[in-house]
Amino acid sequence: MTKVRWLGALVAAGALVVAGAGSAGADDGSGDPVRGVPRTVALDTSPASVAVSPDGRKAYVSVKDSTHGAKLKVVDTQSGAITATVTLTTGFGADAGPVAVSPDGSRVYVLFGPSRKIPLSLLGTVDTATNTLVSTTEAPDQPRPDGTNPGGLAALTVSPDGTRVFVTQNGPAAFHRPPQEGTRVLEFSARRQAYTAAVQVPGHYAGSVVVRPDGDDAYAGTDEGLTHLDTSEQTPVVAGTVPVPVGPFVGLALSPDDTRLYGVGGGKGYAVDLATDTVTATMDIAPGQRLSCLSTSADGTRLYMLVQDSSVLALDTATNTPVPGEGVTGLTYVTSMAVGPDGHTFYVTANASLQIIGF
Repeated sequence: MTKVRWLGALVAAGALVVAGAGSAGADDGSGDPVRGVPRTVALDTSPASVAVSPDGRKAYVSVKDSTHGAKLKVVDTQSGAITATVTLTTGFGADAGPVAVSPDGSRVYVLFGPSRKIPLSLLGTVDTATNTLVSTTEAPDQPRPDGTNPGGLAALTVSPDGTRVFVTQNGPAAFHRPPQEGTRVLEFSARRQAYTAAVQVPGHYAGSVVVRPDGDDAYAGTDEGLTHLDTSEQTPVVAGTVPVPVGPFVGLALSPDDTRLYGVGGGKGYAVDLATDTVTATMDIAPGQRLSCLSTSADGTRLYMLVQDSSVLALDTATNTPVPGEGVTGLTYVTSMAVGPDGHTFYVTANASLQIIGF
């Protein structure tokens, strides 16, 4: 199996210099996801997050405009054209957040908020056939002290069968105050277009949530650790907790063979054996720096992550060490990064643009 090897750098005027891009964007007729064609796509407003369709042909970018609300832009990964713009809300100072695509590509889910003073509190469902917003659902209230607001929504993922969306939520907080204890994982029914369950997990700040391929287990990261959820029944329940190195902005990713879970937070990383829910490795990746947008390579030999919103780091999963010469540097004001389903394209949102990088 060929290992992923790449080197990218941003140079003057936003042009990309990438090694190993080859025939990016070519469709070989095999039905495999296509590669994105390396380019810079101007968005004319601040991007928040990006996700890619299962066939690799569309990138969905959530954007926020201080005067025109929150939107979802649909980008053709082959031509770089913005083919549709879906308005999520027209509120002044509206915010936009993480995006997820259903496994069949028929739905896009995006978190957003109506204004700067209200954290991300809404889940939007977009029909990708018509590029229309079919529902907007407010997060259910949570037990909270007087004078606090419900915690902001932090991350989301779609179950492998596409029937459920799992959303993490911070603890309740007063305006411009840190969250209190009360992190939750919310379950949203794709068929009913409604939240059907809320499970409290330890923590103040919520991070990523992932669901294993069988759909029966999920893991949620917070500033207090890793929680294992049994999602096999109608209502998820806490199956256990895993003591792990913790920090804010927790990111999680499953290995392609579903045997390990990787996590990063607070400049540290860890690997968990999913057969025993035990930590098998810890890593001092970038002490004191923010790590986010964790992804694994198709062959499981690499972990990719954003470091301090300015570079992409490649980590060797055999040695748990950074790989010299594999990375993207020269980035500024990066808000998110996604690995395309082809395994050879990175999608990076930064500086009012979407950077499509082949590797």
